[in-house]
Amino acid sequence: MASMNDPRIENIKQNIYQIQTKIDQQNTLVQKKSDILDEKQKQVYGQSQEIDDKMRLLETRNKMLQLSIERNIYKKKVIYSLLSVILLLLIGILCFYAFFNKAKNSV
Repeated sequence: MASMNDPRIENIKQNIYQIQTKIDQQNTLVQKKSDILDEKQKQVYGQSQEIDDKMRLLETRNKMLQLSIERNIYKKKVIYSLLSVILLLLIGILCFYAFFNKAKNSV
């Protein structure tokens, strides 16, 4: 039976202690990397949320612009229609004046 002070046992204990220390260091390193990865994942999620919010804002602004353009087109149509009516009335008045002026001169 090997004695408790056997150099081989001490050597094995020392090796086990060194390996356990390396494992602990690796675990610490893995945990740090995992924390960094989690932080980056949170940043990416936050950025994707910001992008989604900005896309919704952009869609809203785009819709507002489209409505404004449509309103302007409608207003142009109304203005052109009113201008046409005014010109038609002016031409009608001139024709009416010319007709009665000829009728007056004929008599």
